[in-house]
Amino acid sequence: MNRIQIPIFELKNILISYGDKTALKIGNFKFHRGTVYGIAGPLGSGKSTFLNMLRGKLDLDDGELLYERNPFKKNWRGKIKLPEEILYATGADVSSGGTVNQFFTSRFQDRSKQIKKQYYSNNNIANEWEASIASLSAGQLRRLNLVTAIESDPKVLIIDDYGINFDDSTLREFNKKLSHTARARGVTIILSSSRVKDISGAVSVLLSLDNGHLAKVRSFKKPEQHSSRR
Repeated sequence: MNRIQIPIFELKNILISYGDKTALKIGNFKFHRGTVYGIAGPLGSGKSTFLNMLRGKLDLDDGELLYERNPFKKNWRGKIKLPEEILYATGADVSSGGTVNQFFTSRFQDRSKQIKKQYYSNNNIANEWEASIASLSAGQLRRLNLVTAIESDPKVLIIDDYGINFDDSTLREFNKKLSHTARARGVTIILSSSRVKDISGAVSVLLSLDNGHLAKVRSFKKPEQHSSRR
């Protein structure tokens, strides 16, 4: 089978419980390369549990989770060794020192010029490029974190609470960028949000959760463009 046809994740009769409470119960589902998935549902529906499972932070009570046809590897203590190509977008590694320019230059060297052109050339946000990271608003920090995650070029990109602190214009910008990144680079992108409207513009497949159960799966027609690189 062509590698691009092999699912990136396969879920088989997944069960995760906290005491007597079922946190997540999923029958069978496959995540494919080069696709943007959305996971939607109200508070307590199981979105964070779902994402934490995919990034190897939770043990299963039953069922099987496969990554590229294999279970996650574990160290001698039995803890999951998450592949480096699975990236959970977070601001934990963003230092508060220096400017946005200095941060991207240190992280991406010469590619920082292209990053500036792609993400910070708009007149409304151009001044952020030389702003100190300590002075950034919550929305500006979210931009920096998301740009960093996208340009780190992972195989799987997981983003929780997508759209938080973004205005409509910024949300549209990143919806387009994520869709393009998935198609052009073959990245599997998984977004979660309690507001469907925040992710519907980016996703090809929307999973709706209800009390830990997969209540509905909806597909959105997207132009097909696969990369053979991954």
